[in-house]
Order: sequence, then structure tokens, then C-alpha cells
Amino acid sequence: MMKIRFPISMTVALIFFLATTAFAAVGPGAKSLLDNGADLSLTAEQTAKIEVIVRETSNEFRRIGAAERGNPGRAAKLDALRSASQKEALALLRADQLSKWEQLAGPVSSSRSIQQSSNDLMASRSLIIPSVEDMRNPPTPNAFGPSAGLAKTKAHPAIGEGYVILSDHQDELARHALERLAKHRGGRVLAVSSLGSLFKDPAEFKRIQKMLRKLKPRFVAVAPRLESYRENMHLSILKLLAGLDSDPQLDAFPGYLVASDAAKLSELVERTINYKVLGKDRITPVSIGAIEDNDSRRYRSYQKAKVVQKMFSQQDKESPAIIITTRKSHTERADFPQLKSSEGNISMLPNAARQTFASLSAPATQVLNENNVLFMFGHGTPERIVGTQVDAFAGIDFSDELVFCGSCMSASPYSADRLNLDSKKDDKRFAFHAMDNGSVMILGHMGTCGGFPKVYPMAEHVMDGLSSGEAYQRLMNSIIGTKAIPAYSRAAPCKGCQSRSG
Repeated sequence: MMKIRFPISMTVALIFFLATTAFAAVGPGAKSLLDNGADLSLTAEQTAKIEVIVRETSNEFRRIGAAERGNPGRAAKLDALRSASQKEALALLRADQLSKWEQLAGPVSSSRSIQQSSNDLMASRSLIIPSVEDMRNPPTPNAFGPSAGLAKTKAHPAIGEGYVILSDHQDELARHALERLAKHRGGRVLAVSSLGSLFKDPAEFKRIQKMLRKLKPRFVAVAPRLESYRENMHLSILKLLAGLDSDPQLDAFPGYLVASDAAKLSELVERTINYKVLGKDRITPVSIGAIEDNDSRRYRSYQKAKVVQKMFSQQDKESPAIIITTRKSHTERADFPQLKSSEGNISMLPNAARQTFASLSAPATQVLNENNVLFMFGHGTPERIVGTQVDAFAGIDFSDELVFCGSCMSASPYSADRLNLDSKKDDKRFAFHAMDNGSVMILGHMGTCGGFPKVYPMAEHVMDGLSSGEAYQRLMNSIIGTKAIPAYSRAAPCKGCQSRSG
């Protein structure tokens, strides 16, 4: 159970992780075997056969997806197709490879991968948020599908005790602010020619890594220019910090200092320097859960918000849950939750068949202006988050706030490497909005993400008293594991940037 302490000062900054296929948990379908081909030691023949299965499944997936659009059984048919393709691919593996697969994905069982037990079905449909003690017959680990577990983290020592800021800022105001922060922390600023192109500058990368080994930092704050803030920059920082010794784990506690311009960065630095440690009596938490999907996952983000609310209630702490529903059809369902205000709920219900909210309700605005710890669960795109437009938060005071956001693309870059976001350049990113308006820390995401499985462990560590930098390092190390950090991305065009999370 998460305890609420904050006994030590936190390194505060914009913090995010980049979810990539190389770091993702094993998913359904034959393609998941190809994604883990190196770990499984697939032969060339096995790879070729599985690629055929993937191609055939993809064609059938598209056909069923188009033909069954709007039909209530569509999701079940697509899930069955994925499971069948994975089962066919698994039949090609040797015994030793199946054993390795079990380590990656859990025991291989056709009955579990294709059918859920009646207990699992009851659990996945229930709106009850049980405690461990309540669950006499707990569901299997996969009963709730993906994004319903928790990342397992552990401590990993930093290479030293120093404090280093990596920056490519040229603006005098930004440079002065960063020098002031370094002096306050007893550290130094290490100038980089361009953080955004560090991934393609081996000489500069080697120079910076050599300097970091010499300086032996405990904390590394990364302050990129807005145009340098991008996915390949993040990957290069991970590679930089993972390469300080021989193991594949990050060997320092990282964080990002990011703002829309030099003036906002200077303000962030001042907040960082003047930030006062939160005690239990000063914490005022709020959670947001968005109900948007039409499939069996429709209530998942609602449940996550209620998990957070229940966790705080067990600490004798009130924690309102703002539940945002974007489809009128949801409210007409027999299983739609009763959002009683007496149970700490603030509901925002649509006035049309589908509605993305352009503004927040008065009750939601009030609690969001009074809180200092915010949890968010629901879908996200560069301009949209948890069923609202990002602009809906324009009137919210984020002063000295800690934000744990599980939405995809909540911290997406303006200049991206993985997706073509040129059409989204004028859309304000939620993370930048929060940081520019007073927040001292946000856990957000450049792209798609697993949401709750990463948000909860990070928040738990911070609330147990770890610095946000160390909490983030533990989270990232749990994602990296023993795998190599993914290769750098090449910019790819996209027709849309809709993403899913929660």
C-alpha cells in the first residue's frame, strides 16, 4: 500500500518515459514472437514461417475489422484471431524456446489464452474495486488484459553523488537560470552542442559520456531546447546513462527540465529551488478517469481513478475522483456506474452522442485548483487528454503540483522522430501546459504508453520518500530490464495521431 511521507527533498522536473515496442510487455498475436525473436533465438526458418502467419493474420484482421465495424461482437472476433495466430506460431517453437516464452509471457496455456475462466469474466466486468483481502478467488494475472498490472521495480545505485545539468540552451536567460540551479545543487552545467542531434554525433556522445564518468553524478537534469526535445534525444540520454558502467541499467537519476521558452524555464528553475517538501497533512490529491471506449475496457480508466481514491481513503485522506464520460450511450447502459457525489465523485456527462469537452465543469475546476497531486487516466493525443481538449485546463492553477499522467502523448514533442506531427505543431501539449503554469513535476509520455502499470509504481516511490529522479530511474530500469535500448527512430509519416492508454 502506498504510504504518504515525502521525508526528503525531491529533484523536480518534467519527467517522462518513452514506450517502445522493444520495451513493451509481451502482447497477443504471432507478431509478439517476432518482437521477442532475439530472446527466443528464433531460427531463420521459424522467423520466415511466423512472418507468413503475421501477414495472413493481418489481412484477415483488416477484413474482419472493416466488415464487422459497429457490430458488438467485433472486438471478440479480433481477439480470437490474435490468440489463434499466436497459438499457431507457438506450435513452431522448440521446448527450450517455449520455456523461454513462459518466462517472457507467463505459462503457455491454450485454454487461458483463448478462453477466460468464469471467475475472470466476472472480474473483468465488475465495477467493484476490491482489496486483496476481498478477493478470495483472485483472477488470473491476465484476467484484465494489458495495462492492468504493475511494473516491478528495484533499487540500482547511481555512479556517484554529483549533480550535472546537460543543456544545449544558447539563450542567455536560460543559461543563467541553469547555472543558478547548478550552483544551488552544488553541481555544474555540462554544455552539449545539440541534444537533439546527439544520437547522430558519436564524437560528442563519447565526450559527454566520458565527462559523466569523471563527474560521477547521482542526479542528471537534462535541459533541451524545445526543438531538441524529441524521441531520439530521449533514447540517446538513456544510452548515455546506461553506458556509464558495464550493466544495461541507468546509472544516474535522470529528469528533464523542459518549458515552452527561456522565460518559462527560468520560472521552473525558481520553483525547483524554492520548492518545499510536502508533508502528509499538506497533500490534496485528485484523480481523473475517462470513460470513452465501447468495448470491455470502457470502465478501466474509471476503475484506476477509483483505485487511487480508495488508496488515499485508507490513509484517511479525501481524494475526489473526476469521472469524464464522452459517449451518451455509456450513460444508458445498465452497468454504468452510479457516480454519487457522496462517494467523492464529480461527474462530467456528455450532452451529445459524442463529446470532447472544451471546458471543465465548475466542481471539477474547483477541486483541480485546490489540489497539489493529480492522477490522470484516459486516452490522449497531442491536443486532447482524458476526454477533454488540453485547452480545457487553461484556467487551472498548477502551482507546485505533482502530476502523474497515464495518458498517451501527454508529453509528445513538437518536433518528433517517430511520427510526423507537423499538423499538430500549434497544439499545446498537456505536459508543457502544466509545467508552464506552475507544476513542479509531471510523469508524462512522448508516445503510446501502458499508463497505470507505470504511473502507480512511480507515484508509490515518490510518496514513500524517494526523489522523483530515483523513482524515475527505477521505473525506467524495470522497463529496460536486460534488453538493449531500442535503435533510434527515423521520422515516419502518419495519417493520424490517435493513441490509446489509461
